[in-house]
Order: sequence, then structure tokens, then C-alpha cells
Amino acid sequence: MKLSQSIVHRKLDSKLKIVGLEIHDLLFVLLFAAIMNLILGQTAIGFYLVFVVPAIMAAVLFIVKRDKPDSFLVHAIRYYTNSGVFSAGDKGKNFKLKQMRINESKFKR
Repeated sequence: MKLSQSIVHRKLDSKLKIVGLEIHDLLFVLLFAAIMNLILGQTAIGFYLVFVVPAIMAAVLFIVKRDKPDSFLVHAIRYYTNSGVFSAGDKGKNFKLKQMRINESKFKR
């Protein structure tokens, strides 16, 4: 009797990419194109602002993000917008010390 076999894909944990771009990058480019179409779509240079500029943005994102980890731009933007001071031992601004009472067991041995 033969064992049943199935194909196992090797990249089950990889991010979904369309045209080489991550989903949030592609959505950003498409959202930018949609906003440009709403605002400047009827102007004389509307074609360039709706189709050419987002295509250039997508190409630049594709080239810049090559061989970088997932969500590289999101983490880079968060890093450069912080104040630049990081401390592992410092208490944050929302730190509040909570006191807890430990109850003894009702059934003592």
C-alpha cells in the first residue's frame, strides 16, 4: 500500500508580493494615483501625474527595496521620525507602577 503524498511549498511564511512590491507599497502607489486622478486628472498634465509619476514611484520602490527585509520602509520611517534617544532601562512616559497583592492559598497544607 502506497502512502498518500502531497506537495509542500517551501515559502509558506513569505510575504505576498505583486509585481515585486509588498501589498502596502502597492496600495500606496495606487492610492497616490487615485488621489492625483481626483485632484488633477482633468488638467493638461493629468496623464503624467496619474500614470507616469506612480509608475516611476513603483519602479523606485522596486529598486530601493530589493534585497531588503520585509516592511523595511515602514521601519526606516519609524526610526528616522523618532527623537533618536533609545534606552532599554528608561521608563516610558506611560509607565505606571502597579502594585499587586498575592493571595495565599485557602487550602494550606
